[in-house]
Amino acid sequence: MEIVLQPAQTISLSAVQVEAVRDLFTEQKIIARIKGLPKGVVLWSGSTEYAAASAWTNASALARAAEVLSLSSIPWAF
Repeated sequence: MEIVLQPAQTISLSAVQVEAVRDLFTEQKIIARIKGLPKGVVLWSGSTEYAAASAWTNASALARAAEVLSLSSIPWAF
């Protein structure tokens, strides 16, 4: 049985622009708001990824955002 709560929605971005980054150290998660997207995207999550990204920069966050947005399943932040 399949139940569709919301039909697929496509958003086109001419470029990835990070508007804000939040470092949730108690959750070991780093999320970003991308211009043009309705909700945040998880850039790094979990102790291993969080430790590897501990000294993130604007450039590394932008590169990671582009990488995450190209995944088949985007890790959305809620």
